[in-house]
Formats: sequence, C-alpha cells, structure tokens
Amino acid sequence: MLEIKEIYMSYNKNNILNGVSLSADYGTCIGLIGTNGAGKSTLLSIIAGVIKPVSGDIILDDKNFSSNPSDLRKLTGYVTQDNPLIPELTAMDNLRLWTPYSKKEILNRLTKSPLSYLGVDKFINLTVKKMSGGMKKRLALASVLLNNPKVLLLDEPFTALDIPARYDILEYIKYFRENGGLVICASHEEAIFNFCDKVYLLNNGTLTDTHEISDGLSYLDILRKSNEK
Repeated sequence: MLEIKEIYMSYNKNNILNGVSLSADYGTCIGLIGTNGAGKSTLLSIIAGVIKPVSGDIILDDKNFSSNPSDLRKLTGYVTQDNPLIPELTAMDNLRLWTPYSKKEILNRLTKSPLSYLGVDKFINLTVKKMSGGMKKRLALASVLLNNPKVLLLDEPFTALDIPARYDILEYIKYFRENGGLVICASHEEAIFNFCDKVYLLNNGTLTDTHEISDGLSYLDILRKSNEK
C-alpha cells in the first residue's frame, strides 16, 4: 500500500502542493487531472523519489521514505513526459544504461509477457533519433519496467502517440494493474480514466477526489471548471 501524507512543496516561495494526501492499494490505478503547472509532475517526482518535498511523508509497504526518498527509485518506475533517452544510441544501448542486465537477459525479458506487449524487441537495434513518438514511449516504458517496479508512475503517457501505440500501452497498464501493480497516471486523456479506480483533481495545490465534485460532469468538464477559478 502507498500512503502520501501532507505533502508540501514550493518553488521560489510559490506553493505548488499544499498538504496533498492520498492512499492507494496494489492492484489499482489512480488518475491525476489538472491544468498545466498544477503540480502533477512535481507530485509524481516526489513519489518517485526524484525530488524531496518541503515536508510530508511517503510510505510504501509500511516503510517511511521521508528521510531517504531516493530509496523509492528502486521500487517505482517513473516514465516522464519527455522520454529521457539518448538519441544517438540504439534501443538496446539505452536499456543497458537504465538496467543492470546483459543484452541476452534484456531480450529474454522483452520477448516474454508482459513486456512483449510493448514490442520493443522489434526495433531493438534502431537508434532513438530514427524512432517514432510511439516507439520512444514504448522504449521509455520498457526501461523502467525491466526493473520490476511495484509502482508505475506515468506523466502524460499518450503524448505524441498514434492509436495503435495508445492501445498497446493501455493494455500493458491494465495487465500491470491486474497483476498486483499500482499505477498512478497524470493525463489529460479521457480514455485512460475509464479504468482508473479513482481520479483526483489537483488544483491550487490541493488534491480532491473527483467523485466529491463531479455532479455528473465529465473529467474534462471538471478540468475546464477548475481552470475558470
């Protein structure tokens, strides 16, 4: 179980997160909506142990990581919006940078379920600069999933993806959740929220369960409404 308790974060005296709290069990998918700059990426980075909050607790499996947030990186897989890949290297070389495995071990894992859903083995020797947006996203996802994370964090996973790539990544997210993984996804795409167990709105540094404010509105309508405030 993941517990986030009273997370505060600020940049240059500007409050980004004001006491954000939520809890989520394994086998669930949590969605985050909010306008650009609302703090979604900041919250995901804190959960991933990439940045340390001003205050608050991140607890996973009853262990508090507040004093050593970097230890969370061993348990979480964080796929950022901008795909941190090296353009001049092949898919295989990029994977070897992010994982401790040999080429043989990487290929073995990529060709077996569930990673086979991503199809990275089909372009394993292609350089990143020659890849489509969908290929890059699949590769970025594989680079974190090879390490068997307990929690998968996704920041706008559908950016620059065509329909087949979106479908394949959605199928993997479903598989990951159904096999006991925890998914937290920040997105503007309605499709991904259709199988989320809960969706939260991040607005003015505050996290709110959308079920408490939905009043029959779609998630996009909730987002538009929050942007008007």
